[in-house]
Amino acid sequence: RASSYRVLQFIRQDSCPAPLPFMILLPLLLALPPLGLRRPAPLARRCAPQVALVPRNRVACYGCGAELQADVAGSPGYMEPERYEMKRKRRQLRETLCDRCRRLSSGEILPAVVEGRLKRPSGAAVGEEGRGITTPEALRGVLLPLRERPALIALLVDLTDVAGTLLPRVRELVGGNPILLIGTKLDLLPRGTEPERVADWLRGAARKIGGVVDVHLVSSKSGDGLQAAARALLAERRGRDLFLLGAANVGKSAFLQSLLPLVSPATPRHLPLSASTPGTTLSLLPIDCFSGGAQLYDTPRVHL
Repeated sequence: RASSYRVLQFIRQDSCPAPLPFMILLPLLLALPPLGLRRPAPLARRCAPQVALVPRNRVACYGCGAELQADVAGSPGYMEPERYEMKRKRRQLRETLCDRCRRLSSGEILPAVVEGRLKRPSGAAVGEEGRGITTPEALRGVLLPLRERPALIALLVDLTDVAGTLLPRVRELVGGNPILLIGTKLDLLPRGTEPERVADWLRGAARKIGGVVDVHLVSSKSGDGLQAAARALLAERRGRDLFLLGAANVGKSAFLQSLLPLVSPATPRHLPLSASTPGTTLSLLPIDCFSGGAQLYDTPRVHL
């Protein structure tokens, strides 16, 4: 831009007639940013807050994330009509578990995902007793907005089953977002195992995913590695939302409950349900634990 001004000054001082094409192009040259620099985004667009993935006025079960309803029995978020109406009148729906989560918390085994040998016979409906209440396709659909949203992904991997839980196709769900790999169940590795060597091996195995910024090994039972993993997550988050992702039985619920006291000054009163049945979480579960409006999200187990 400075060179364009010098040319204009030369024209004015020497009163030399400028060619017509040059006079037409000069305003365009003056409007261009300096060479090699990108024009910054408008301030309003840079500072605009992200749209919440889960609407603030949505009333959901705090155990599984499904929207509470009393219309379709056997579907996610169902409550008995009498109980639903009582909680609604008392304004206690946000502190309520759906019927399925209540049964899970009592120790019942209730499959959630219709797949494999649990697939419905012809004519059977989703939600039939013992046959699940959702599908892998529906759970993947819950996670698809991650591809277009700036976020930090904490991908949990079971150290006792890395081949089955590493999820090499996870980029189909999270797009180009950075991934921090968390190896869980460190306490279950054989005695004498060197965690540093395991972490190095896991870094090599994760190259097929790409964009893995760090690797940490943790045990939610003994607490080993949790402090270092929490510091890394806070450092890499940089104001973005944090999403916990993982396949079935990677210990996501246990990790979340161990992580929250390390990243939040006040642990929320109601936490996502932790049950022995895989697939407890059915939708995105936002947890307000960061300043600045960003949130930590518990997510359904990943099916790829």
